Order: sequence, then C-alpha cells, then structure tokens
Amino acid sequence: MAHRPDTALILKAIEFAAVRHRTQFRKGADKTPYINHPVQVANLLAGEGGEYDPVLLMASILHDVIEDTVDTAAEKDDLIRLIRKEFGEEVLSVTLEVTDDKMVEKNERKKQQIVNAPNISLNAKKLRLADKIMNIHDMIYNPPVDWSLQRISDYFDWCEKVVTGLGSVNNKLEIMFSKVLKEGRIRYGFRNYTAE
Repeated sequence: MAHRPDTALILKAIEFAAVRHRTQFRKGADKTPYINHPVQVANLLAGEGGEYDPVLLMASILHDVIEDTVDTAAEKDDLIRLIRKEFGEEVLSVTLEVTDDKMVEKNERKKQQIVNAPNISLNAKKLRLADKIMNIHDMIYNPPVDWSLQRISDYFDWCEKVVTGLGSVNNKLEIMFSKVLKEGRIRYGFRNYTAE
C-alpha cells in the first residue's frame, strides 16, 4: 500500500464503496444509486472546500459502508479489518468517527452526533460538514418520498446543531452549509424565511 499513488488508492476506495453499495439507492423519488452520495461528498470537499488530503477523500468515499452495508457484528468486524488492510489505519479511524452505531436507537444516535461533534478529529469534522451539506441539498431537490414537512424541518434543525458543534473547520463549506440550509428552509416555508 505504501507504494501506491494517492490517486490509485482514491479510485480503489470508489470501487470498494461502489461494490458495497451496489444494491442501495437514495430515498428520493428518482432512486439515485447510493454510491453517488459519497462521491458527491468527496467532490464537494475537494472541489468547493479545497480539501485534497487523500485520507479525508478516501474516508469520505467510505463514510457509509460500515454503517449501511453490514447486518451483524461479525460482518462489521470483518469489514473494519478489510478497510484497515486495504486503506490503512488513518482512513479507518476517520471513517469510524462518522459511523453511527446502528445497534443504538435512532434518536440516541442523533443525540450522539450533536454531543460528539466538538470532539472528533479535524478530518472527521470536515467530512461531517460536507455530508450534511449534501444531505440537505438532497432534501431540497430530491427529498425522501415518505418524509413529512415536520420530519424535514426537524432534520434541518438537527443538522444545524451538529454543524454548530463542529466549530470552524472550512470557511467555504461553512458558508455553503448556511446557504443551503437557508435555501431549504425557504423552499419548505420554515421559520418565515424569505428570499433576499
């Protein structure tokens, strides 16, 4: 692994994630292939955020594989070992920092993201921020078909709390988060936002 160029490892991460997510789709009406999401997060970090750290980019591509592609603790352990072997300890560490434990009840997982936001690594904070931007973007342009307006509003509020806890990690992405959050609230008529 030490002799591979960073580009080759990033491409390997894309292939790895694409295989893991191959049967999954986003929750919007257009059923976008799930792999588009981690690729968009990585692209956002590099393209808009100016973040080129290969560890961060690989972790962004892999950020949902542990959370969303295993069903048992044994499968999770096997996948963790495989990511460590293929991509290294640093990539695994950042990936795990943004991985929710599906054994924990959903509301508790959401609380943990808020509580833990200030304490995760800088790369994990940048990844969390980019992930929230893309998720809110999807809520605006391709929302889950079965989500009520209240659930979307609650999701926006929760994302804002998580991102506030991250602190200042990338000014361009923080500005983008504020804009997309405001756009979402205007789009759905939340909090009496008006277009400027």
